[in-house]
Amino acid sequence: MIDSSNLTNDMFGYSCYALTFPVSPELTQKVSALERASLMTRAKIPAHITVKGTFHRIDDLDEVRQTARELITRVHRFWISFEAAEVEFTDRGTAWLSVPATIEMQHLHDRLVTEFKSLATTVYPDDPYQGHLTLFQEPQGHGLAAASELARRTDFGPGFEAFAVDLWGRQGPAHGGEWRLVEQFPLA
Repeated sequence: MIDSSNLTNDMFGYSCYALTFPVSPELTQKVSALERASLMTRAKIPAHITVKGTFHRIDDLDEVRQTARELITRVHRFWISFEAAEVEFTDRGTAWLSVPATIEMQHLHDRLVTEFKSLATTVYPDDPYQGHLTLFQEPQGHGLAAASELARRTDFGPGFEAFAVDLWGRQGPAHGGEWRLVEQFPLA
């Protein structure tokens, strides 16, 4: 496992990358409220479910984009259910909505992990795959109590339709840097 907090930008201008399912605007609003309540300062991708975890040390961003495009655009839209989802908290103050992986999520994850082995270095182990919607990370001061209470009370709804996968690149470090959308790949 690599601490990605202080990775330096590569020749493409990013320190690390991730592939994620963007969520609905309603879910984005709910997660944004939790982030604000937590007083978090760490750079975070807008509300999402990760499909291929953080990676870095790529030699060819165009090849990464092409490989992702070829795999992702063959997948049909599908429903990601929150029926069995649960809010979980870590001892470091991170909270997420644990979301059981659908067959489509798992298959796409597995294909991306296999194809990316030769394209990038993974920051943390990809498997076992655990679908989750990060609610907040590294809360500051009284933000932990406020955001935790809000997370427990929030109705995240029934789920959402997976309609695309986003390739994100973080410019700079985890604190003081910013995640930027590199490309969105629509599902079929």
